[in-house]
Amino acid sequence: MEYSSDSSITWGSFEQREQHRLSLFAQTWSQCVPKVFEDVPRYYRPGNIVASLGLWELWVWQFVRTVDLQPQYKVLDVCAGTNSVGIRLLKKQPDISVTAVDRSKEMQEHGAKDAAKAGLHIDSVIHDVTTLPFPDNSFDVITLQAASRHLQLDKVLPEIHRVLKPGGWFYHCDMLKPTNRFLEWFYLRYLRVSLALTALIFGSSEASRSCGGYFVEAIHHFYTPEELSSILKLIGFKQVEGKKSIWGGMVGFHRAQKPE
Repeated sequence: MEYSSDSSITWGSFEQREQHRLSLFAQTWSQCVPKVFEDVPRYYRPGNIVASLGLWELWVWQFVRTVDLQPQYKVLDVCAGTNSVGIRLLKKQPDISVTAVDRSKEMQEHGAKDAAKAGLHIDSVIHDVTTLPFPDNSFDVITLQAASRHLQLDKVLPEIHRVLKPGGWFYHCDMLKPTNRFLEWFYLRYLRVSLALTALIFGSSEASRSCGGYFVEAIHHFYTPEELSSILKLIGFKQVEGKKSIWGGMVGFHRAQKPE
């Protein structure tokens, strides 16, 4: 389902919302979330499948399908986690190079093993993505999947724009705030139950269980698909396109080009 990118978000309102998110979640982002990602690599994929009632694989497949690749492209996967996206991109177009950047050493260690099992190589960089350690205009394609709600977007998105080559494309997919308030109410309550159930099934650590409420609040204070389209335009991208997956925009897909 395609939608209009019209929105009332301005640069000032974007900065205000990002500062509000930072005031709410700064401690969680710096302390709790890293501990979660020490625990979840062993069950990241099956845990997401359970929590999404089996739809996780569909969302990842839909996302990878949107990414246009050409031979010799240099691809950067931001917040690459266990390299699920990078592995699929290499299978889709073997004649590319993929660099993964993520601050979680544990997630990337698991991802390196998964890539090796598939006979693939992905360069790994352990680094905070708010300051990407790459020169300007380095990559033909940049992807960011299932992580932006845990990031300070007024820092991350300009960095992505900076290291993307002119004419290159940025592809984004994440769980977003539904535009419809009734759907948001239903979704957030479902999410509380599904996260608790997933933690029980997979024996999550105490740190992961204590973060359950945060994952719900992070979406409540995040952006709708339409708002995110407007933000990408504010950053300087053009040809911003967005699509909602099923469930009224609980998952959104975006792509945007850096002007040449």
